[in-house]
Amino acid sequence: MSTWTAFYINSDNKEAVINQLQNLSTIQDFVIGDYPSDLYDNYLADDTSSPTYLALAETSPNWITVRHNSFSYLSDWCEIISKHLATKVIVTIAQSVSDFYYFSMYDNGQKVREISVCYSDDSNPINWGNKFAFENEQPGKKEEYEGEIEYYFGFEEIEDYCKHFELTIQTDYDNTNWFVLKSGIKSKTIKDVVKQQIANSEKPWWKFW
Repeated sequence: MSTWTAFYINSDNKEAVINQLQNLSTIQDFVIGDYPSDLYDNYLADDTSSPTYLALAETSPNWITVRHNSFSYLSDWCEIISKHLATKVIVTIAQSVSDFYYFSMYDNGQKVREISVCYSDDSNPINWGNKFAFENEQPGKKEEYEGEIEYYFGFEEIEDYCKHFELTIQTDYDNTNWFVLKSGIKSKTIKDVVKQQIANSEKPWWKFW
């Protein structure tokens, strides 16, 4: 895992979920096929932008996975979907280079839990909402060394949290029909930004690695 953005809807009603995503994204057309391998090349540069590329499938019983190309927390989307379908929605984001990890849950239109940590800078962590029954004093895995207690919240901890709600987030994406919505409007991606930086630099491309 290097970059991971996904949310999960506690439902097996694909038609209702697709309808919600069409309304929220304003992308009406979709195709059905394999998991789109180019989704990772289309991560949006603006981390507040709503997704313009989404792929959804039921990869865990009674949970619909939605992979997408945005780093937004999607609070407004999740509130609407959770309320309209009267169900739970879980949001996960992870980026191993920046050591950033995010988890949130919505239930019947209300956000009930939000956790965010970034170990590569001094930004304040988020620990919002009532603790789940399975949690420690602080979010994540409790570690003790020479009398010092610390808590670590990373991708494995996100996986563990999801498993408590009978959701497995890392599954085999092959041999699954994915419903794919992709906007025809071009938006600036991280890949575009990197290309522009390289083009504006006097360094040969190979010195960036």
